[in-house]
Amino acid sequence: MSTKTLPWFETLTDSIYSLGAAAREARTAHQAAQAARTQYDLDRVRLLDGEVAVTGRSSLSRPHDQAVMRIGDALRECENHMARLYDRAAASYAYGTAWAILRVLDGQEPPHAEVGWTNDGSLTIPRELCPIPPQLDGLDRWRDNAKLEKARQRWWDCDSAGEYASALADQEYLADHEAYEMHQAFAEASGMADAAYAYGVLAESALHFALLCARTRRTNP
Repeated sequence: MSTKTLPWFETLTDSIYSLGAAAREARTAHQAAQAARTQYDLDRVRLLDGEVAVTGRSSLSRPHDQAVMRIGDALRECENHMARLYDRAAASYAYGTAWAILRVLDGQEPPHAEVGWTNDGSLTIPRELCPIPPQLDGLDRWRDNAKLEKARQRWWDCDSAGEYASALADQEYLADHEAYEMHQAFAEASGMADAAYAYGVLAESALHFALLCARTRRTNP
């Protein structure tokens, strides 16, 4: 029994949707980890004064303090891990979709999105998309092209803020205003994953438009 081979544009669409689904799962997991950690913020939890004697020890133990701090440490580690997963998934979605759009607009027929990772798990960014995908020519007639450009600019701003903050952090001495600017830049850069994800969502819609144009060209050469 033969298996029907799907056309390239369907497998490409499925490929991009899978990247988006992965990013959404990672985003939800990160949000859940953030919410869980907040419940054990020491500024929010009222620690009890009760102490217990521990067999073989001369000092008393405060079990509530220890439980809250250990849980907080574990949840903080979990949040950091989920943040890294979300960063990677969102970037893969955004870059993978932009990569596909460029190929389709160029008249190519890639059956799948293409992404690459280094041995340490970092995303390999294609040269033509580095550091942030450029404006994508050929989408002028797409109704949400301005929204895509706005999302791209937001992503660029986060990336630029991260580069600036890292450059300041590498300096041996910072003036007060530079330290303030560094913290502000790190705060803006923390939105990188959300910015990449938002770009990916719009880029996925842009890909559908590009695919429709490609199929129209082939039907009406």
